[in-house]
Amino acid sequence: MIPICLWCAISYLPFVWHPQVQITSSGSVSYLQVGSRIDKNVFYLEAQNAVNRNSAPPQGILVNPIYLPAPHEVAQALVTAFTTPPEQPDSPWFNQSLWHSIKLVFSAFFISSLIGIPLGILCGFSKRISLLTEPFVEFFRYLPAPAFGALAVAILGINDAPKIAIIVIGTLFQQILIIANTTRMVDRSLIEAGYTLGTNKLKSLFHVVIPAAISRGDPCCHT
Repeated sequence: MIPICLWCAISYLPFVWHPQVQITSSGSVSYLQVGSRIDKNVFYLEAQNAVNRNSAPPQGILVNPIYLPAPHEVAQALVTAFTTPPEQPDSPWFNQSLWHSIKLVFSAFFISSLIGIPLGILCGFSKRISLLTEPFVEFFRYLPAPAFGALAVAILGINDAPKIAIIVIGTLFQQILIIANTTRMVDRSLIEAGYTLGTNKLKSLFHVVIPAAISRGDPCCHT
């Protein structure tokens, strides 16, 4: 709520921060246009000059820059975006474009999880797999995903595939390292107790390590 309250204060309280004036009447100043915004110091100077010349001074209201709209303006723009038909007949509506983007993000994260979760668990469970995998993961995770944009378009085309690929690249390597570190934090005494009771590595992985790693990330399991 604090950011929203600050946003409202900046938007609706002129004494907080309203550095510009929106022109409602140009008066005798020819270069001012109704609806335009100028710095308030310039406005006050032009208004004083017009008064000194016994001419009609410009009129305006204090506003914020156009890049910081008020909350109600954002809400109106959002409603307008959902209710206004697209300019081209074959173009999608705003809600259709939004849903398409959401599906792309979740599809890419699902693909990343299919690879990252098993590989992260194996890296955390097996030191040999970790030594073979994590040096490459550590190297690639520092590369910015957008840098692969041109290469992804060249290989996958200009449809949705490059977008999915970039999201996968941006989330996969981080996911592997996080899951591997979480798996390593499993209490070794649980694993040793499983070996004492006759489990092998495969059974220990599925019946001890994975449930213990999940319980570390689930607050309900701790309670």
